[in-house]
Amino acid sequence: MTTKAPLSYRTTNLTLGTFLRIMFRPRYLGRDKIPVDGPLIIAANHLSHIDPAFIMTATKRPVSYMSKKEHFDGALRRLVFKQVGVIPVDRDAGGKDALKGAIEILEEGGAIGIFPEGTRSRDGKMGKGKTGVARLAALTGAAVVPVAIRQTDGVWPVSKRAPRPWRKFYYKFGDPMYFDHKEQNHDNLREFTDNVMSRIVELSTECEEYWEEKKISTRLKKRIAAWREK
Repeated sequence: MTTKAPLSYRTTNLTLGTFLRIMFRPRYLGRDKIPVDGPLIIAANHLSHIDPAFIMTATKRPVSYMSKKEHFDGALRRLVFKQVGVIPVDRDAGGKDALKGAIEILEEGGAIGIFPEGTRSRDGKMGKGKTGVARLAALTGAAVVPVAIRQTDGVWPVSKRAPRPWRKFYYKFGDPMYFDHKEQNHDNLREFTDNVMSRIVELSTECEEYWEEKKISTRLKKRIAAWREK
């Protein structure tokens, strides 16, 4: 059975999702890979401010994200974050309360989104993943769905204050992964994290190939080649 989102989440998500689909041109690949129930961690690379919003609107179940508490300073942002279940992180306190909140959500069969790199990439290259994703999976038995995000850094670059609308970008979801080690030692946590990150790289390559295939120039070249063969 699909986990039913609270009315406040559904209302905010519908409003936000409608606005985002009007302003931007997201393309989702493999959304059928997302489990509709049970504890779930969505693990993705991180390129832009808008990454969490589009993952949240792409899923058919509520997804909570962690964000540093400074992002809750504005009244409007604080209201939206509260409605969609964003978990504030106090980095000065080590983020322990946020981690506890994430575990509680997963133990109740909910879903959270996480960026294993810990921050946005400024050059488009994916950094090394932190083992938090593996720890959460090991503690809760949650499925981890790897997600590759492509082109959102061109929509809302890290250096810009405002997004650039009406540009295409891609999200590709992979098959669920599970932490199946008996022990939660450093080596096992590191291995699982690296496997998740490697899968994201593979999905990113597949996404780039899809992007290239859909370009008008690529399709035109294929048509010309086919015409010449006749």
